Amino acid sequence: MLIFWAMSSAAAVETNPRSAGEPETVKPQVSAEQALSRADRIKAGKRETATAIAAVQRVLGEAPDTDGKTALNRRLEVLKQLDVVFERQFAVQQEIDALAVEERKYREAAKTLETGDGPVPLSELDTAAAELGAQKARLPGLEAAVDQAGVQLKQARTEWAEKQNAPGAFGDESDAARNSFSDDARVQLSRWESRLTEEMLRLRELSLEREKRKLSAAESSVEMLERRLSLLTDRVRFTEEELGERLQQIEKEELELARELRRTDGQQIANESRLHEARQRMANASLEKLAELTEEVEARRLAKESMEAKISGLNRRGELLKMWKTVWQRRHAVINGIGRPAEWIQWKEEAVDALATLQKEGRAVILLLQHWKQQLISIENKLSDSEHDSGNSGRWLDQQRQSAQSLLDHLREQDAYVEKTRRLLQKLVESVNNRTEHQSWRELAELVLDTEFNGNRVRDWVLAVISVSGLFSLLVIVRNFLIGALQRYLERRRNALVGEFFAGVGRTRTVFLFMVSVFASTLLLHLDSTLSSVIRRLTIVALLFQVSTWVSYFLRVWVFDYLGRKTKRDQTSLGVLSIFHSLSQLAVWSLALLLALQSFGINVTALAAGLGIGGVAVALALQRILGDLFSSLSIAFDKPFVAGDFIIFDDLLGTVEHIGIKTTRIRSLHGEQIICGNSDLLNARIRNFKRMRERRVAFDIRIVYHTPYEKLVKVPALLRSAVEGQADVRFDRAHFKAYGEFSLEFEVVYYVLSADYNDYMNAQQAINLMIYESFQKEGLQFALPVRSLYLQGMPQAGEATLPSIEPGEEKVPAQFRAR
Repeated sequence: MLIFWAMSSAAAVETNPRSAGEPETVKPQVSAEQALSRADRIKAGKRETATAIAAVQRVLGEAPDTDGKTALNRRLEVLKQLDVVFERQFAVQQEIDALAVEERKYREAAKTLETGDGPVPLSELDTAAAELGAQKARLPGLEAAVDQAGVQLKQARTEWAEKQNAPGAFGDESDAARNSFSDDARVQLSRWESRLTEEMLRLRELSLEREKRKLSAAESSVEMLERRLSLLTDRVRFTEEELGERLQQIEKEELELARELRRTDGQQIANESRLHEARQRMANASLEKLAELTEEVEARRLAKESMEAKISGLNRRGELLKMWKTVWQRRHAVINGIGRPAEWIQWKEEAVDALATLQKEGRAVILLLQHWKQQLISIENKLSDSEHDSGNSGRWLDQQRQSAQSLLDHLREQDAYVEKTRRLLQKLVESVNNRTEHQSWRELAELVLDTEFNGNRVRDWVLAVISVSGLFSLLVIVRNFLIGALQRYLERRRNALVGEFFAGVGRTRTVFLFMVSVFASTLLLHLDSTLSSVIRRLTIVALLFQVSTWVSYFLRVWVFDYLGRKTKRDQTSLGVLSIFHSLSQLAVWSLALLLALQSFGINVTALAAGLGIGGVAVALALQRILGDLFSSLSIAFDKPFVAGDFIIFDDLLGTVEHIGIKTTRIRSLHGEQIICGNSDLLNARIRNFKRMRERRVAFDIRIVYHTPYEKLVKVPALLRSAVEGQADVRFDRAHFKAYGEFSLEFEVVYYVLSADYNDYMNAQQAINLMIYESFQKEGLQFALPVRSLYLQGMPQAGEATLPSIEPGEEKVPAQFRAR
């Protein structure tokens, strides 16, 4: 009961700080708050919150240490948060008041702006233009801040609505704590939580108003600066003396640049020489010195690369200085009205193109800066790691660091020159715009073309439509007319291969051409992600099926024309080519279908895995059949033999009659047909006698040992005349080969200029007969195997000799000698 009394007393003090014992009032005094100004309301709310915080703290000090303090602590926390919100509201309101004063100041200055009557120097005009550019650059950020404040206000309103629809303020407390709170305590806690949410909503509203005030003040500042710039433009003067001074400054920079180039050229020659010497030392160095020499070579290389970049940058700087001269001269002409407006417009277009080029160059320089910063960090890390190492590696790493730092400094200077040139070109464009602002039709056209529609300018939409129409028309014309004309021309020139290529290109689908045109045109627009994704996927599908159409056509041409010319136009070759064509078409279109499904986000991994497993199962079941099938394809393409060839494989031989998809049929010399599987046939070593252009023949002639020398030297000539006396025979050689066991051996080699075996046997027979005839005339004897026997232990001395054997008799001569 004491806790309930304390909580009720604290609530009464919060409601009416003057009398803590009066009954509390739950409803806030809305009418009184509306009567106060915004700042007064914030101050009143802050005082009320401070009084409530003091009352709760006082009650907490008097209350005993029980569970009832939970509600008081919770209320104290809410009150402190509310006090912070009032502090922030007060700070934001002060900023709003200051911005309102600043905005009024800018608007009044814009109305009463006076710059005098005398001429204005160009430097003052450039300063005003720079200030205007800086203020305009702030506007996008301020607009983004207003949008963000609006989003935060919307979130605060959502929280306020949820708080109003909440059933109670104790949703996160336990049941025991909820039962221990009195109804008055629960109502007071809910009241202050609702008040906190309401003040957070007001804080968001004030924040949104502050950001809008900032944007309005910036716009007023831009308006004032534009008026000031317009007044200065009418009175600006750019004299010949000022132009001469600026050109003279540029010429001085050019002279200094020329001296710097001469100096760097000499340094570069020395760097190249040092790098060459370091590489030679590293090539001949030992393993102990290799690491140090590697760092030296890298240091020399970096020094050379840094100097090359510096020389390139100096040359580019010279080009920029020449551009400066041209820009200053043109700006002088524009400001003083020298020349024609059409010429100024041309200068402006050239300046815009140069600005685009410089923007790309600036991005490239920034990328190089980032790259070399990373290189410098890497070198410094290596240098810190090598501080405790012995040797000169640290010295070379330090030189690497110096080269990288020098390159970075040069790149920064180059970036500064590019930025200065960009600003100068921008000033030229602004000068031309100021002089040509009365060309209303151009300004109106630019205004219409720059109007935003669905996230893109009208200019971009018109360009996209023109691009679609033009590109689609061009592609259709190329397909229908030019390719057809080229194909007919090449056919007349009998260049069938190139003609087939253009015929395949002519099969391009109209849908594919249209999708390519649409996709290429969408690159000029900023479309939302959904529409861009749909167009991209449709284009990919069209591309896939178009490529499949091309590949299918080229495969058919390659199979039936190119491979068909290399094969005989028999039933076997055509059947094999048809099977190969069907398999290739199935593979191409299956791959295209899988890729198309994948482009639409369908997971084809499981489908491909299922097809792969099924294919493996079918392949295992039909392993032998598929092996023979692919072997038939190999026979058809590789052509180790064709029908009609005489071949020998393993211990079989015969003439090929038919090559099938699974088997090959061979007719043997004995007349039977040999049927062999294609795989078994290709796995064996095949000897193809049909492809033998000529036959080499080698045979030996043996004559007896007691042949006289005069007759022996005539033998090679006799053998040669016997070979050369035959038709379709080419003599190779005839030599006294060796001394045999029982004869003198001669070897004869010749070639039969025909692959036919009967021609070979006829020639050999004629040669043998002619050799026999010539040997008879010369009295030469063929040697036969002879064996001599020596008998010992005869009873009588003397020797007996058996009579010699005449040639042709099958008797073995023997000589008996007795001792």
